[in-house]
Amino acid sequence: MQPVFLHIDGNSFYCSCERLFRPQLRAKPVVVLSNNDGCIVALTKEAKALGLKRGVPFFQVRDLIKEQGVTALSSNYELYQSISGRMQRTIAGMIPKMESYSIDEIFGDLTGVADGDPKQLTALVQSIRSRVRQWVGVPTCAGIAPSKTLAKLCDHYAKTYPTFEGVVNWLELSDERRRRAMNLTPVGEVWGIGAKTREKLLAMGIETVLDFAQADAAFVRRRFGVVLERTHRELNGISCIALEENHSARRQIVRTRSFGKACSQMDALIAAVSVHMTEAVRMLRLQKCAAHTVGVLFHTDPFDEGRAQYGVFESTRLDVPCADLMTLTSAALELVRKFYKSGFAYKKAGVFLTDFVEEKRALAPVSLFDFERLDVLRKRERMQSSLDELDRRFGKRAVMMASAKLSGEWIMKRDLLSPCPTTNWNDILKVS
Repeated sequence: MQPVFLHIDGNSFYCSCERLFRPQLRAKPVVVLSNNDGCIVALTKEAKALGLKRGVPFFQVRDLIKEQGVTALSSNYELYQSISGRMQRTIAGMIPKMESYSIDEIFGDLTGVADGDPKQLTALVQSIRSRVRQWVGVPTCAGIAPSKTLAKLCDHYAKTYPTFEGVVNWLELSDERRRRAMNLTPVGEVWGIGAKTREKLLAMGIETVLDFAQADAAFVRRRFGVVLERTHRELNGISCIALEENHSARRQIVRTRSFGKACSQMDALIAAVSVHMTEAVRMLRLQKCAAHTVGVLFHTDPFDEGRAQYGVFESTRLDVPCADLMTLTSAALELVRKFYKSGFAYKKAGVFLTDFVEEKRALAPVSLFDFERLDVLRKRERMQSSLDELDRRFGKRAVMMASAKLSGEWIMKRDLLSPCPTTNWNDILKVS
């Protein structure tokens, strides 16, 4: 049976999330900015029509944004993650298998659905889009094809050509339409072809998706390796990338952020590291692991050539792996205090956890006389479980380490941040 894959994602997802609770922004130009309001990371089609582009520094287009009445907003990751969860749960209820690929992208397996009838598959995906729009409020586009790479390419066509009404089904297209679509598409649009590979392909005269699909598979493998050969085969309708329903656990967890402004005081580093460790431990516990190694990193601004530079990337190995916030934060702060140097303006800090073991192994005895250590660990685990429950009931950061409150000087600049009506009681919409 021929495999059939679905790729569906939210249109201008960050902007669509912002529009959900601010209907006055619909059909208006909107841009969402990166960390510290640095550059544009998402924009609506109305904003694109004004000449704005993704990746452009905000300060360069600030005057244009003001003149044209563009709404600029800081990235509201908590809101976007909440809406993403709603969208993915909605889609999961309508397809047999699903892979959550990113915050706004989903792959699905439609093999055998509707007896493989292309028209019925298109109708099904249109109903998925309608339900997501009705239940979540986010507009989407989708692609259907016999491989994941082709499905993602079809989604690109659905966004580019409105005549398809949001869904492109590769199985419904004639060979001529397929070739024409591929010939109109730059090779860099293919999932799995990065900027460096694109430049090499262009230098070889391979400019379009059709050029690449018609290249010799043996040559592609010999010149670029097995990974790009797999992409090449996928473009020719041969499925080589399976659906990943359950992603394997992370081998390490890293949490970092640039500061809103450079900070010289140790308290700012301690507060930043404490907040990042809270997030790292939450991720660690979600995958039911314990960490053997904990580390910190902090450094000055490498682009500020007028100031002295200093950076730290250090770790320590714990005697016993754990997933306990207090223990891991204490180890991280010890590293900060040990390697901190005064007189430097620090611009970024973070934490990392690695050398994971299963959480249940960390609580297992290592000898017949290990009761005292285990007693302490189990008490800490019960306390951490209580913190987890408070997080679930009252939201993230309901309870935090006191060290996280030592300084707010480091906090990321988000002057244009919108509310979080789906996760914060204080931001719930009020009807007068």
